[in-house]
Amino acid sequence: MILIADLGATNARFCITVDNETYTNQANYPIKEYDSIDNLCLKYFSDHALESVERAVIGVAAPIIGDQVSFVNADLKFSILELEKNIFQKGLIIVNDLELQGHAIFNLKPEDISYIGGKRLNDGTKILVAPGTGLGLAGIEGSSVIATEAGHINIADKNDISELKEIINNFVLEKGRNPNYEDFLSGKGITFFHKCLSGLSDETLTSEEILKRRNDEHCDKTIKLMNYLLSSYLKYMALVWGASGGVLISGSIVNSLLNEEHYSEFRKNFEDSDTMRHVLSEIPLALVKTKDIGFAGGLELSKKFN
Repeated sequence: MILIADLGATNARFCITVDNETYTNQANYPIKEYDSIDNLCLKYFSDHALESVERAVIGVAAPIIGDQVSFVNADLKFSILELEKNIFQKGLIIVNDLELQGHAIFNLKPEDISYIGGKRLNDGTKILVAPGTGLGLAGIEGSSVIATEAGHINIADKNDISELKEIINNFVLEKGRNPNYEDFLSGKGITFFHKCLSGLSDETLTSEEILKRRNDEHCDKTIKLMNYLLSSYLKYMALVWGASGGVLISGSIVNSLLNEEHYSEFRKNFEDSDTMRHVLSEIPLALVKTKDIGFAGGLELSKKFN
């Protein structure tokens, strides 16, 4: 019996696998209500009457540098060695959450993917990008998945949209620093965009509510600007990684943000380059529809215990 956990900055998602092919006992807990990974895991075991769970594959919204792990957007830290000693004595795999999700790419089914344009995924280098509480990016080269912190790159200076320039200026005035892509391509970015566009000093709508209110002028403008910024970010990252095999985007935000009616404009902006249009036009671009992509990735990693 192996635990699979996908621990983001907002939600902790758990399941169990016994065959490395399927999972059961899915559960979701709010990260902010727990002060340790140990307590989170033990709460899940208790709620589901699980015993003898001595192995785990855990993805965390944090860079993995040595034994001590500190979440980027949550007040949570832990020791890998201590967690293994206390609970998972027969084996523990800790990876970045986007690295965890990236392992799902190897077994995607045709129905899991919605293509943005005519190009299809191939065996070349790929990237997976997932906006959420933060912004994650993983590179996929052959059978390897590489974690990054590419969401923390500052937003490129070149853009021709006055509303976006104004939003950037507002951010600098409010925060005292230049925004990075994670600041904007995330749930907090959606609410900040809407606050700036609507002129509301006190944002009352959640990011989920904003993405659902397409008939509202300010919500619609927020969605269009977010799609523009996301497609631009994907373009830059595709060029940096040489992602000839494809660019994939996943998560609940992009699946709410990007409808098929937006595909043509999204693809057009992705390919917009004075010097690299011929390269970008050949790169597959795809939306991953799989809901629990972290669990799917965890199943792949759990096979390492065999």
